[in-house]
Amino acid sequence: MLEIASGLRCPVCQNLSVADSTSEMAREMRALIVDELRAGKRPEEIRAYFVSKYGEWILLSPTPRGVGLVVWILPALGTLAGLGGTAWLLKRWSRRGPAPAPPPDDAVVSRIRAAVDGLSVTLSAGEARQVEALQELRFDYEAGKLSTLDYEDLRALYEARAAAVLAASEGSGEGAEARAPAPSGPPRARPAAAVRAWRWAAAALFLVGFGAAIGYFLPQSVRARDGGSPTGDFLTGTRDQGASVDARDVPALLAAGRQAMEGQQFDRAIGFFRRALEVDPGEPTAQASLGLILLRAGHADRALQAFDRALSSDPTSQQALWGKGLVLHESLGRTAEAVRTWEALLLQDLSPQDREHVLSVVAEARQRLAGRPAPAAGSTR
Repeated sequence: MLEIASGLRCPVCQNLSVADSTSEMAREMRALIVDELRAGKRPEEIRAYFVSKYGEWILLSPTPRGVGLVVWILPALGTLAGLGGTAWLLKRWSRRGPAPAPPPDDAVVSRIRAAVDGLSVTLSAGEARQVEALQELRFDYEAGKLSTLDYEDLRALYEARAAAVLAASEGSGEGAEARAPAPSGPPRARPAAAVRAWRWAAAALFLVGFGAAIGYFLPQSVRARDGGSPTGDFLTGTRDQGASVDARDVPALLAAGRQAMEGQQFDRAIGFFRRALEVDPGEPTAQASLGLILLRAGHADRALQAFDRALSSDPTSQQALWGKGLVLHESLGRTAEAVRTWEALLLQDLSPQDREHVLSVVAEARQRLAGRPAPAAGSTR
């Protein structure tokens, strides 16, 4: 029973399971689960019964089919995508490193060394600074401040820098009489950096579009109940049909009111039932439904009046008989009258599950009534 009840949402508390809730509705549901298990029903059959009464909303975990399947698949896909993307990025970062500089050309190195030796060589300002650094390096080596190994390593580094400056100055046309003609032939391929930039731009546009779509559609499909939990449209299967219900169509108003009750939207349900009573003041289903809402809100006296009005129009109203029995038994302590009311309910055409539940409630009430001491003489109760 606890395993099944832990997977069902309490219709009264909403944020608690049937196993954790202390409401009267949760106690009745737990008792019904026990009766069904004793009758040999499987847990799947019991869950299916509650789903048939309340809809998929009653399940704390959605069934893995249809739209509910997305809730089960998306976390796994997101985890796999995150792990795959992380592995791909780590692999790229591990391979990324400083690109090795190409070895300087021998002719360029000879020109630099000639300049270091003091030969007359035409140099640009940048080249002159690199040559000066090489001259200072040689001076430190000759002064004994550097070992031969360190000097060779540093000289190779400085010469590579000077060669890079020289190559850059020649490529920009400094000291050259004319630029080389533009190469002919097919257009060059787009640089990889430009391709990456376009990819990032496309990803950014996709994220912006996705966020805008979520920002638009999510508020349209989700709204808050009075208790604060979300409901509405395709996410929970409780569409708002109030705008499309004909104010003179009693069956449609009753259906919309029952749907609002299943979604715990009691204010909207009361509005639908009252509109149905404006069209047909004696409508028993609307009166009985209003009585159940009043009973759940703690207004036992007004609920009893609504049930009596419903029974005056239809003495066989199952909702009214069940609700009146609850008021008499739980709120007013008139258990004997409640048993008689429920016995009249058992004469109606009930589903097997409902009949078994009513029988168990009646049996419990009779046991409580039998165990109660006899009333004192002169008592009117």
